[in-house]
Amino acid sequence: MLSFSVHKLGDTALFRCAGRFVSGDIESLRDAIRTQWRARAVVLDLAEIGTIDAAGLGALVSLRTWAQASGIAFKMMNLTPRVEEMLELTNLRAAFEVCSAAEMLDLLGRAIEQTRPSKEAIGMPEPLTKNGIALSERRSGSRN
Repeated sequence: MLSFSVHKLGDTALFRCAGRFVSGDIESLRDAIRTQWRARAVVLDLAEIGTIDAAGLGALVSLRTWAQASGIAFKMMNLTPRVEEMLELTNLRAAFEVCSAAEMLDLLGRAIEQTRPSKEAIGMPEPLTKNGIALSERRSGSRN
């Protein structure tokens, strides 16, 4: 069974997928991605995909085609060895853009930030400042 969660990161929709990317399991993901027509980019995180079959590959090709026609960047990240192998065997690897390590870190960092409660939500005070400089950042011996 395929499960996924969607994280809105500015103008990017990050889909974190887990399970099997196979016939009968991918329709809900396909439908969810196609609702992202306002996004500038859709990224599939495939780190937890254990199995992919021909229907799963076909869904990826279909989604890439839809994204291109809609003017949306379609990328994948964290390809498992099985997914990577299937893309290589079918000569589809070059057809897909895979996020660089820097892009992945940026996306995951933004996802983590969005899941943390804000200081206001947990009742933490803002840092004390004087003339726009945080008091905790001032060096000892500096004059006011």
